[in-house]
Amino acid sequence: MKYLMGLDGGNTSVKAVIFNEKGETIASARSKAFRFESRGKGFAEFGVDELGDLAYSCIREAIYKANIDTKDIIGIGVTSFGNGLVVLDKDGNSIAPGAFSQDYRATDIVEKYKADGILDRINEITKGSVFAGEPGPILRWFKEYEPHVYEKIGSILMFKDYIVYRLTGVISTDANNFGGSNMLHTETLEYSKELLELYGIPEMYDKLPKLALKPTEIVGIVTEEASMKTGLSAGTPVVAGMMDVFACLIGAGATGEGVLTAVGGSWSINLAHSNRLIPNASANMPYLRKGEYLHASWSGASGSNYEWFTKVLAGEAKLQAGEKGDFFKVLDELVASVDIKKLNVFFHPFAAQPSVHTEAKANIFNADLNTTFAEIAYAVAEGIAFIHKYHMDFLRSYVNAKKVRFTGGTARSRVIGQIFANVLELPVEVVDCEEVGALGCAITAGVATGVYKDFDDAFEKAVKVLPVINPNPETFKTYHRRYKEWTLLVEVMTAYWDKKKQIEAKAQEPTTV
Repeated sequence: MKYLMGLDGGNTSVKAVIFNEKGETIASARSKAFRFESRGKGFAEFGVDELGDLAYSCIREAIYKANIDTKDIIGIGVTSFGNGLVVLDKDGNSIAPGAFSQDYRATDIVEKYKADGILDRINEITKGSVFAGEPGPILRWFKEYEPHVYEKIGSILMFKDYIVYRLTGVISTDANNFGGSNMLHTETLEYSKELLELYGIPEMYDKLPKLALKPTEIVGIVTEEASMKTGLSAGTPVVAGMMDVFACLIGAGATGEGVLTAVGGSWSINLAHSNRLIPNASANMPYLRKGEYLHASWSGASGSNYEWFTKVLAGEAKLQAGEKGDFFKVLDELVASVDIKKLNVFFHPFAAQPSVHTEAKANIFNADLNTTFAEIAYAVAEGIAFIHKYHMDFLRSYVNAKKVRFTGGTARSRVIGQIFANVLELPVEVVDCEEVGALGCAITAGVATGVYKDFDDAFEKAVKVLPVINPNPETFKTYHRRYKEWTLLVEVMTAYWDKKKQIEAKAQEPTTV
């Protein structure tokens, strides 16, 4: 029997999953949560060395659970969130905390790009929409505010690239992840000196990693040192991999014409693909075939809103779960019990950045003494669906949409899946796999090593789709009304967020005597 390993680095943990050729999960392991206490507004950081050690321990645990000969693991694929940053010195040692993609310390840097009239040119080169949590602005932040770190930088990596480095000793990245993080000239798929000049970081050109143009490129093999620390066989091939959004699309087999992908994980990720570039997309990334692009429209909060809600406000569901035994089943039952025609409550799912506004925060609207917990729970689930619709509507103005493949933690709920189908007015399909991103990068390793003839062969053998969730036309009118009011609340709050930003900026101005 042949096996494949997928490693998925998220905003809260690292996961190692071992699959067989049929895409069935043999064993998996998840690290503990890792995140530094914020050192100020906008910071979202992690320990770089800790990340590598946690990846090692996850791999070791998954192998132990699988109880297999590691020589039968044919290849390893690695994925992680895009954006953010890891910086190493010339000897490959970490010199600063890593930055998650939700880090927005560099918001003022992006505002300066805009004020200086260079943001449009940056976006023209990258064919994306630069935001504060990306490598370019964060590197500029280091240059301006922590030059002692900036001067020591020897290599620039993404989150997943550091895991690859710890396994192989190779400093590398891939075009999908680096391009999707607005660090490439998208049309030429090359590094651009002009782009780094515009970012204000020309010194970083020689610090850029080796670039793999295809996710299936084998960038290295497991070293003897990594073998000793993980239990993997030395010499096991490791492929370049891709950003997690692309890995989820691959793991969902969502490459067909008219198939959109919604990833309801930490971020609201919405994907389409075509042979042209879409203006004003969050990113236009390299896709499976030359001349085709993966289009992304995203913001920094989707399922993370639900996670926040369940931790902070879901006491009633937890009490009932204590009686009935399944917390999320109880939550689904409560959400499903709500009559949306009578519902007045709304939720803005802006618990994290980037969002519809740099000052946006999550809000519950129209709650009163008669509002029930179930109604608030429903509004949170609906608000997540609405932010996906916000992005999907943008993509659908450029590409044909026949159905949606839905992945991420929230996709495990058929109740939420039905809300998505009704809100998007499209059939929704969910893959029968709890770790779709890990499956996607494992499939990529399988294609690279000959386990599968190509991606279509892999999809046929390894991707299992659950019964389709069809939209209910009887709900369309109600959702049209509710979405219109939800967007009106966004417009109203935008005026407040603008004012808040002005007040904070004025408060930071030096006082005159």
